[in-house]
Amino acid sequence: MSLKPIDAATVEKWLEAGDTVLVDIREAGEHAQEHIPGSHLVPLSELDNHDLRKLGKRKVIFHCKGGMRTTSNAGRLAAACEGELFEMTGGIEGWKKAGLPVKQV
Repeated sequence: MSLKPIDAATVEKWLEAGDTVLVDIREAGEHAQEHIPGSHLVPLSELDNHDLRKLGKRKVIFHCKGGMRTTSNAGRLAAACEGELFEMTGGIEGWKKAGLPVKQV
């Protein structure tokens, strides 16, 4: 199964509208160094320990660093939750390339 691709600018608009959840699947150390404000950390290595179904039927957007982890694990991510599922193209690197803010330690 694949996730629907979505660009960073659209993700930002959806986050502002409040009907979207952005899930960062990178590892905790990566997230601690920099992350998209408002994103929820669910490391891919700990996916089985999280109940993403509690997010309900909202739009759920996954991202990693550049898109490879998200794309290669799309089936696993889709099986872990409900709702309309998306992959942010380019990951956090695409977000930064679009000139959008990240929180850095």
